Amino acid sequence: MTTVLLASASVLGLLSFFEPCTIATHTLFAVRANLDTASNRRRALAQLVLSRALLLSLLFGCVAAIGLEQLAQKTAMLMLGMFGLVYLITRKIYLPVPHLEFFRLLPKHDDLPQSYKLGLTLPACTLPLVAITGILSALTRQPGIAALAGLIFALMFTLPTLWESTHKFSAAHRDFLGHAARLSPYITTLLLWSGALINLKSGI
Repeated sequence: MTTVLLASASVLGLLSFFEPCTIATHTLFAVRANLDTASNRRRALAQLVLSRALLLSLLFGCVAAIGLEQLAQKTAMLMLGMFGLVYLITRKIYLPVPHLEFFRLLPKHDDLPQSYKLGLTLPACTLPLVAITGILSALTRQPGIAALAGLIFALMFTLPTLWESTHKFSAAHRDFLGHAARLSPYITTLLLWSGALINLKSGI
């Protein structure tokens, strides 16, 4: 289960960046960071990484400490299938799911730098990916491993932003991001349904 959790955190964390409701805000942040001074850019990126890593490590660590009774295979299959269906539906129908802005729990949150606000926000389209990793964390009942999964998820989620902030934003790059944003929900759906199918076959 530990290997599955850490591998899932890596893959789902990277996919989180390329989700449509995430890619635009993070690219805009990276472009602005790229135009800033080197010291300001390093500080903003460090704030983004640390705040996101802290948030996800705490979330996954807490759910692992609480624990979860072993899911039945059919239940796990249905959950993965349902999440995949949601991704397909959102390609055609807008679902009014809000972002989870954890920074609003802090005092004087309006005065926080944008890097902290971005790091302490879970965009709506990433919530199923975070939920899946959270469920796997709960099943491990190992808070330390779950916190490590949160760190990995956060790093993979932020890695493209780190790269973009140090590179010029070309037309080819813009085209790639556009294609990625259109394709990522289908890739996510395929992965979720594949997981559901594997789960089903393992139970037969």
